[in-house]
Amino acid sequence: MNPLADTREKLTRLSLVVGQFDPRNRWLGWARTIMALGQLSILLFTSPKALFVPVAGQAQAPICKGVESVSLFCIGGPQYLLWHHWGCAGLLLVVASGYRPRYTALLHCWLSASLAFSIALPDGGDSVAKTASLLLVFVCLADDRRWHWSVPSTKLPGTLGALAFAALVVLRVQIAFIYLDSAISKFGVNDWVNGTAEYYFVRDPMFGTGGPFSGIARLLTYFPASTLLMTWTPLVIETAIGILILGRRRYRLCALWLDVALHVGITAFMGLWSFSSVMIACATAGAMPDDTGGRSIQLSQPKAGQTRPPQVNEETLEQPSDTDRVVTA
Repeated sequence: MNPLADTREKLTRLSLVVGQFDPRNRWLGWARTIMALGQLSILLFTSPKALFVPVAGQAQAPICKGVESVSLFCIGGPQYLLWHHWGCAGLLLVVASGYRPRYTALLHCWLSASLAFSIALPDGGDSVAKTASLLLVFVCLADDRRWHWSVPSTKLPGTLGALAFAALVVLRVQIAFIYLDSAISKFGVNDWVNGTAEYYFVRDPMFGTGGPFSGIARLLTYFPASTLLMTWTPLVIETAIGILILGRRRYRLCALWLDVALHVGITAFMGLWSFSSVMIACATAGAMPDDTGGRSIQLSQPKAGQTRPPQVNEETLEQPSDTDRVVTA
């Protein structure tokens, strides 16, 4: 076995995949729409007075100093907050529609930063959306479609495809860090380690369960076994998402389904609609195929006297090389 030759062959395959990567697919469309709708829900179901409520120890929101002054909510002064509120909602609706993703990605990045900078009581999803929407700007630079639901009709320049691929990899690393950090940090808290944390969360007057499932949650936490299961299951799922999202396509799909299950549960028992939507949107983008979105890759016709290079997609990287087959034999 020649490690150098084997590494060179795998790098060649990877460069072919990266060079032909095309993010113009519905994975990107769904990710952008779900994220924008989650952010839109904040503005639709929360009044400006509640979003910019005074908080003890902090200046009156929105804070318009330094980099935070770029916020939409800092334009014109606090007397225009109502206009800013509904203007932001309208622009997020444009983003969610999927119109001109190359340009509305920049708009979405600005709106996400505005919400993260200006809201007095963010829920965590705002900061995630700010970073994710910035990375999606580089992905969407390659997207020249009129609507992000449509099939691309032009050939993607290799440079833009490589830039989009790099941004997507960074997004996956960011998602992995969020979930692994969340899981690992809980192991430093006794209530999570001994399996009783959910008992107290369910009964918390501020962040506890509510709605039609509150009675079920309280009932389950009366029993040690179900309380232990409810406490440790999120730790296992978060750890699995953080690892699987960095894997190959089938593992990333598993991470996506685990992410959906986790956040549907969080939404059902605790609310946090916008936070859950942002996290599911990030996982959807992270699970995007590393080829042409499931379509076969058609390489250009070879010149006279040349042979056609092999057709590749993401799954090709999983196939053993010729050297591996010889060693196995």
